[in-house]
Amino acid sequence: MIDFICDTCSAVKEPEDVWIVGLAAEAVGAVSSRREVNIQSTWTREAALHLLAVHFCSIQCKDKYMARMFGREQVGEVVVERAAPAEVMVVREVPETTKVITKARKVHRRKRAS
Repeated sequence: MIDFICDTCSAVKEPEDVWIVGLAAEAVGAVSSRREVNIQSTWTREAALHLLAVHFCSIQCKDKYMARMFGREQVGEVVVERAAPAEVMVVREVPETTKVITKARKVHRRKRAS
């Protein structure tokens, strides 16, 4: 048996209850991170069983979740570890080139007779 639990208040969904379901995703990159929640228009079992599904028993719980996920306040301390060195130096060796300058001969051109 599967219990659907509100992601905000931990209430358990009963079969007759009308709930809200959304699909949440977070992408963290080296420079930025992105979070998104797509609220579905209707609660369906397929959407509720999705791996990234988030469940809400009310609009208030959905709004609290969204404020917590997308609000400006920090919930805890964020520790960032660098996997790469802070400074990268690229050294390239270019072979020396030499210029050879020779004096060009002056070529006189004659006009063609018409």
